[in-house]
Amino acid sequence: MARERGAEVEGRVVATAGRKVVVEAGDETRVCHLTGLRAVIGDRVRWVDAGAGEGKLVEVMPRVRDLGRTDFKGRDQAIAANLGGLVIVAAADRPAYRSGLVDRYAVGASSSDLPYVVCLTKTDLGVSDDIEADLSRRAAEGVKVVRVCVPTGEGLDGVIEALAAAEAPGPWAFVGHSGVGKTSLAQRLLPDVDVGPVGDISDHWEAGRHTTTHSRIFRHPAGFEIADSPGIRTFLPSGLDARVVRDHFPALGQPACRYRDCLHRPDED
Repeated sequence: MARERGAEVEGRVVATAGRKVVVEAGDETRVCHLTGLRAVIGDRVRWVDAGAGEGKLVEVMPRVRDLGRTDFKGRDQAIAANLGGLVIVAAADRPAYRSGLVDRYAVGASSSDLPYVVCLTKTDLGVSDDIEADLSRRAAEGVKVVRVCVPTGEGLDGVIEALAAAEAPGPWAFVGHSGVGKTSLAQRLLPDVDVGPVGDISDHWEAGRHTTTHSRIFRHPAGFEIADSPGIRTFLPSGLDARVVRDHFPALGQPACRYRDCLHRPDED
């Protein structure tokens, strides 16, 4: 498509790959260089033609409903932007279910005003009483919980129904520990699309291998979008402090208290 030299085009980042991103603008997609900017999937951006069929980002527009984390150096890092919600994926086993990690994602979602669904995968490996109790507690608190066996397809309808009924626009980011089956789940939901390699489990570490190295948005025939992203071993929501945890921790919210600065710890009156 011929463009006036220097003309800026607005689009959305639909995939990331190192120092480049894929930007969708109407019916056109363009591989764009970041040129010092940092963009994540879902970002609204402006780019200019850079020749050779590629583009150059010139602006990353303000984000809403974004998901961020604090890295090991204490720096805030965006993961995805302009989301519709989160699918917090956890496995029944291999790797082990981590309730605390689910909680941290839940805090991150709530603090960004994002709806979320908890999806338990690998149910064919057996679901322990402790996991069932944890999921039942979440469901009683109003959290949508779905249980999925990817090989048989059991529970997939529940995922589709939850995501198709979402009110907020934007893709649903699949997040969770490496190896819990995010890409396998995405592939089962989109059987006619190559969503990327599916990994195995490290016997030594009982953790998943990082087979998804880039992030990408996929469209489902039911109308919603999925954002698959690399798994991580730890997650700490960005902007986290004691009051954020107090106000957004599952089932805690803002209980009545005569002290405005109370953090609702067990040793506080």
